[in-house]
Amino acid sequence: MTPRLELELRQLRQAAPPDWTGLVFGIKDTVKRSFDTAKRNANLKDVRFHDLRHTAATRLVQGHIPISEVGRVLGHTQTNTTYRYVNANAETARRATDVLAEFGNESLGGKGVESGDQSNNKASLPTPPTDSKS
Repeated sequence: MTPRLELELRQLRQAAPPDWTGLVFGIKDTVKRSFDTAKRNANLKDVRFHDLRHTAATRLVQGHIPISEVGRVLGHTQTNTTYRYVNANAETARRATDVLAEFGNESLGGKGVESGDQSNNKASLPTPPTDSKS
C-alpha cells in the first residue's frame, strides 16, 4: 500500500460514521459510480477503470521494476500477458530511436547525423549493389 493510499483510507475512516456495523468507511456508492464521478470531476471522458491497470504496469516498468515482478503484482501467470499491459511512452520511443540511430551511424562508418545536429537532416545511405549481369 502506498503512503498516499494509506493516508486517504485513514481520512475516510475518520470521516465515516462511528457505527462499526455499517458500511466500510461509510461509502454508499459503488466503485463504478465513484469512478464515474472522479472521471467527470477530472474531465476525463475516455478513461476506463481497467486503463488504470495499464498505467500502473507502465509506471512500474518505468520505475525499473522487472517485468516478472510487475506481472506478479497484476496477478498474471504469463509474462506475455504483462507485456500487453505495458505501454511505450515518449521516453521509450526516444531510447529506441537513439539505439536505431546509433546502429545507422555504425553501418555508415560513423558518418550519420549526430543527435541534435540540425545542419544535415539526411544521412547519406550506402548505394545498393548493382546487378552485374545487366
